Amino acid sequence: MNQLSIDFAPRRRLSSTSSDAYHSLSPKDYLQPKQREILGLFGPNTKLSRQQISAAANMPINGVCGRVDSLVTAGVLEECGDRIDPHTHKRQKLLRLVERD
Repeated sequence: MNQLSIDFAPRRRLSSTSSDAYHSLSPKDYLQPKQREILGLFGPNTKLSRQQISAAANMPINGVCGRVDSLVTAGVLEECGDRIDPHTHKRQKLLRLVERD
């Protein structure tokens, strides 16, 4: 019977500056690149629907919705009314940047 041998990679030692830098990162303030791309579409008075974001960012709608929802949950975007889509005649929720004091 053959024995299975498992080689574990040796643990790497981190310098204290690397460790401090890693622990100084705030996960709540971090945005994924696609989230930053979505936020780049908004100006101070810009209101966009998820469908408009999808078209402007050239991203599929299923990729936009989850990212927008996470930005709403994080308090970066907020819903601010709705519009009627001129092509589908369906109601779409509008989003805008949350105003900061």
